[in-house]
Amino acid sequence: MYIRIVTIKCPNERAKKALKLLNKEVRDEQMRVGLIKETTIDTSESTVVYVKYWLSKKHFDKGRKDWQKVSKEFNDMGAIMSAVGGEADIVMSDDFKNYL
Repeated sequence: MYIRIVTIKCPNERAKKALKLLNKEVRDEQMRVGLIKETTIDTSESTVVYVKYWLSKKHFDKGRKDWQKVSKEFNDMGAIMSAVGGEADIVMSDDFKNYL
């Protein structure tokens, strides 16, 4: 599994809401090419963090093409983005479903 963590600092709360809507469109497209899960974390009024879970680095590379198209729009709106990623192991409780 490959994990990508993307932090987006927006100029204001209104821009953050708009960027979250744009990301939803990208996420739906990325899920067609190997994105299996995305966690959204609102860390402040103007900052959002996405944790994206990919089947593999190869799948991420395919989905990144969609992201690069929209990231230009994010930058044009004044957002500052940073991202890190890598191979990951995920461990879950056996009874995880009982907590959802």
